[in-house]
Amino acid sequence: MKPEQENVSEVELVAVTGRNTRAKTSSNGGGEPIPLDLIVEIFSRLPAKSISRCRCVSKLWASIPRLPYFTELLLTRSLSRPKILFACLKNNHVFFFSSPQPHQILADDNNSSVLVASYHMKIPYYLLYSVIRSSVRGLMLMGDEWLSEGKKRKVSVICNPSTGQCVTLPKLKTRKRFGSRSYLGYEPIEKLYKVLSMAWGIRSSVSVDHQVLTLGTGGKPSWRRVECCIPHSVYQGHVDHVCIDGVLYYQAFHTSTSNNIIVLFDFKSEKFRFVENYRQPLSVSFYWSLTNYNGKLGFFGTHYGGISLRPRSTNIRLRVLEDAEKHEWSEHTYVLPASWTNTVTGLPVIVGVTRTNEIVFLNSCKSRSVYILYYNTERNAIRSVEIQGLEAFKGYSAYTYLDHVEDVNLKLMEGF
Repeated sequence: MKPEQENVSEVELVAVTGRNTRAKTSSNGGGEPIPLDLIVEIFSRLPAKSISRCRCVSKLWASIPRLPYFTELLLTRSLSRPKILFACLKNNHVFFFSSPQPHQILADDNNSSVLVASYHMKIPYYLLYSVIRSSVRGLMLMGDEWLSEGKKRKVSVICNPSTGQCVTLPKLKTRKRFGSRSYLGYEPIEKLYKVLSMAWGIRSSVSVDHQVLTLGTGGKPSWRRVECCIPHSVYQGHVDHVCIDGVLYYQAFHTSTSNNIIVLFDFKSEKFRFVENYRQPLSVSFYWSLTNYNGKLGFFGTHYGGISLRPRSTNIRLRVLEDAEKHEWSEHTYVLPASWTNTVTGLPVIVGVTRTNEIVFLNSCKSRSVYILYYNTERNAIRSVEIQGLEAFKGYSAYTYLDHVEDVNLKLMEGF
């Protein structure tokens, strides 16, 4: 008896191509046809860039990346070996690269290694601020300003570095506004990508007119309005946020209580909640960076008014949201090892936390290559990974994202 996944994939392929494929599968030099399940298995072991090339071979091969079984298989394997994604800004373009995400190194005497970044694609941009807004499971949300019918208008763009696809989201239908903010998220129950967008007026910075757009459901995507009973103002500069298990967390200001809050938006129920910030930092210049810490919302803070540390920094502070309903937080302080001063150059930026609880920094400056630093809090040790292939972007702005996966689902970008 054939395994169920083979039967399912063949039925799906017939549905995609509109014909029986048993006699039309690829052959090995005129011999017996290559079984469909073997073709799918070979495809699933290829890099995303190679899969894109294979789509040009024939209609049959072009249809394989559209199979739900295949895209799920490839995504599952990609999740087991996530990558680091680099978005480098230069000459009014965003260049996307990725490198393997190294596993935790246990040996004390092996504290440095080298990885090579692979180039994916580039996309033009025109705004000089807020270019990359979100990175979620292989998709990127960008904010930009494009020329349309002789007029400049602000747009939101979804980009998939793995497939090279890029689409402009439909214009938000709302009243006249001064600005808007969009966030990309993933809902793991129904396996849907969604975008939350909100606007604010000229005379008031309170967010209004909240709308949601769902990707990859067939037909032309359109915005749907959702209710928000929390009067809050979104910071218009750098807006830190993170999506964890289908819940979006972002920093905001509660306009009724005048308190700093964390807004929670559930992409499943499409409902808003909020959490009061634990307590005011010890220093007014203390800045908190949101991250996914073991499936919980975590804050990393520095005393230098940003998410960067100094070579002479002595510790890192972390707050973790333990219970959103009870507004309960825990706090941790990690004392950096003496080797920190000799390892870092410039101002290393906090990137996030790995699945093995290593705090990750991007360490780059004009005179050196790009380095990723891993701080093991349990062993109180620093290891350095040199990223080769990004030498042309020394001194330019770059965004770095952990746990990047390759999602080759072509249907996500259809309908726009």
